[in-house]
Amino acid sequence: MFSFHSHSGQFCMHAKGTLEQVVQSAIDRRFTIYGLSEHMPRYNPDQLYPEESHLTVQDLENMYDQFLQEAVRLQSKYQDRICLLIGLETEYFNRDSIGLVRTLRQPHRQYQLRPSQDTAQTTTATASATTIELPQVQYIVGSLHHVHGVPLDFSQELYLKALETVGKGSWETLFREYFDAQYEMLQGLEPEVVGHLDLVRIFFGAIKGCHHHGHSHDHEYSEGGQESNQNRLTEELWRLVKRNVDFVIGYGGLFELNSRAWKKGLANAYPQRDILEYILSKNGRVTLSDDSHGPDDVGMFYNPELKQYLDQMKIEQVYYLAPNNKSQDEGAVLYETNASVETGSFQHVRVHAVPTASLDFYSSE
Repeated sequence: MFSFHSHSGQFCMHAKGTLEQVVQSAIDRRFTIYGLSEHMPRYNPDQLYPEESHLTVQDLENMYDQFLQEAVRLQSKYQDRICLLIGLETEYFNRDSIGLVRTLRQPHRQYQLRPSQDTAQTTTATASATTIELPQVQYIVGSLHHVHGVPLDFSQELYLKALETVGKGSWETLFREYFDAQYEMLQGLEPEVVGHLDLVRIFFGAIKGCHHHGHSHDHEYSEGGQESNQNRLTEELWRLVKRNVDFVIGYGGLFELNSRAWKKGLANAYPQRDILEYILSKNGRVTLSDDSHGPDDVGMFYNPELKQYLDQMKIEQVYYLAPNNKSQDEGAVLYETNASVETGSFQHVRVHAVPTASLDFYSSE
């Protein structure tokens, strides 16, 4: 079993547990490959979440670099028990974000262990810093959490703020801005894994009396309703979704089937069933991700219900990433990718597939 989207409380304020506890949980739950993908830093104080009010952007940069060092330590420590991939989950605000992610993907990036930042206490002898070469980022999860700087998934309150400030009260406008920004991100980064493709649907059920412009589903939506989260896309939005999906298929990216959506009360895993059907109709590559936020979340919903859903969708094989190691590739079927060298995508991992019938699901408890 595998997942390529995870977080820990050690490096993410809204997660729990240490990174090592997450890895140990993945081992206990019989994962063979597990992706460590903490959030990339955000570089503007306006982009910090309320839970990060005690931090600075420099703190976030340091935290991510420290994550890389801990990840490579765990990669080595547990190499005989599990294959760990080191990655990041993107934060996309505008086109400047593309350059920031590409920089994080660069080889031989360095981190400085600095002495006390208290300049009153700093002397010439203590002012020097030790430079460490950081581990290579092997893959990225291409996600979009904000539209015009407003978070979508942090809280229902902020989602409704995005509806008003970005969408001007129209959910169609909010969705359009989301999928257009996502397309910019996909073009600029060509992420190996596309994270929760339709995250913009997360709190759709909280919208009441929204501007549906006379569609057949024009009625009030209440919080928590599955039907409301499976909202129908307009013809214009479908054009944008298809454009984004077709682009990912073109360079060989993987679409994660993100089981955390069930925890959020949505009808299906991200992406919702309608978009997943389109992906499958175009022979898109689907992978599995638990989007865990702590050791207890590892393998969340990787149970018979997920297996049943895969069967319902007639998904006979799923794809996964493995290290770009020729000795390990002997005898394995490799799937081609067509990413540009400029983005740095698929330089350190390769794509494999496994029949869904051979996946090791565990019993619900």
